[in-house]
Amino acid sequence: MNKTKKKILSVSLRLFNARGISNVSLRDIASEAGISVGNLQYHFKKREDIIESHYYELVEKIDRVSVVNTSELLKSFINISEEIMTVFYAYRFFLLDFITITRNNKKIKYHYSELSKQREMAFLKLVHYLKESDLLREEILELEYHSLYKRIEVISNFWFSSLLIQTRKLSKNLIEEYALLISKSLYPYLTNEGRNQYATYFPSHLIHI
Repeated sequence: MNKTKKKILSVSLRLFNARGISNVSLRDIASEAGISVGNLQYHFKKREDIIESHYYELVEKIDRVSVVNTSELLKSFINISEEIMTVFYAYRFFLLDFITITRNNKKIKYHYSELSKQREMAFLKLVHYLKESDLLREEILELEYHSLYKRIEVISNFWFSSLLIQTRKLSKNLIEEYALLISKSLYPYLTNEGRNQYATYFPSHLIHI
């Protein structure tokens, strides 16, 4: 990727995060990058092309951090949520404009739909390993872990949007709050062994009497 294209992506990401996609035009990006609109359109014909590039960057970075350390299976499984949200924070305009983007870009919508299915399968495979390791209990309700995945997915996709209704500005310290919410959502599914490990890895999360 050449220097101009990198600059366009860097500038556009900053502007999208600060203003939202509806308030950023190609002219705004070109002006901020110190280039002409024609030069920008040589690299990206439409604003949607820039958004697509950011989307695939985001997916690639999430894939990189979604690797579980099998030597500390439970700890790694829980910490991945924080790693993923850290990446999302860097591309937070996607979470804030998620509905608009998927409505207007069929390519992203289709890719995300397929990606969600793949990630659900990976999640359930990991759940299977955690159950085999006596860290997660067996299901009590039908498709209980499918439902857990869906709840985590909904929280992930709309967490920042929900917070922005209550506060004027998002900050990185909200990532820790999100990670705690996810780990607490998982806690009721842990076996006794799982809870013992949780207490070892995350003692500050527990109430000490």
